[in-house]
Amino acid sequence: MKTVTLILIAFTIVIFVVGVFFPRKDNKKVLAKEDLAKNQDKKEDADNLKVISYKIIVPLRVQACERLLLFIERIRLSVLVKRLFHPGISRDDFQFSLMQNVHDEFEHNLAQRLYVTEDTWNLVNLAKEETLQFINTVFAENQDADIAVVAAILSSMQSQIAESAVMNIKREFDTFLI
Repeated sequence: MKTVTLILIAFTIVIFVVGVFFPRKDNKKVLAKEDLAKNQDKKEDADNLKVISYKIIVPLRVQACERLLLFIERIRLSVLVKRLFHPGISRDDFQFSLMQNVHDEFEHNLAQRLYVTEDTWNLVNLAKEETLQFINTVFAENQDADIAVVAAILSSMQSQIAESAVMNIKREFDTFLI
């Protein structure tokens, strides 16, 4: 009886070892199909996530481009002067209003940085800084000039950096189109 039990135990161990270490080809095919199905599901999930992300992020990025273009337009010196200059305004009040308006517009659009490239954001920031520099320079160089003359000088100034920022924003916008 001991011999039969030992033979059964040995036979069971052999079958177990063969089953574990030498699976049938059918098992390998089943496992391969399961792995393929899992990978396909993961790929579909990733693709779905990309589509959802695209549907959410692209409109925000388009809106950021729109707002930054509007910002550039609103800080153009010709636009600022037209909006803020009125007869009888003092030099200090006019300079302060111009500077404050540029700062306010910029602060209002700070969050757009999240949705545009660093290059675009840097150009937008440089356009702001150049506008502020133009304002300070014109006021410093024309201390004895009438305020209307200062306004005319400012209105005639063009910013190459602002133009570069506009072109960069447009290029970035084009990348959103499929």
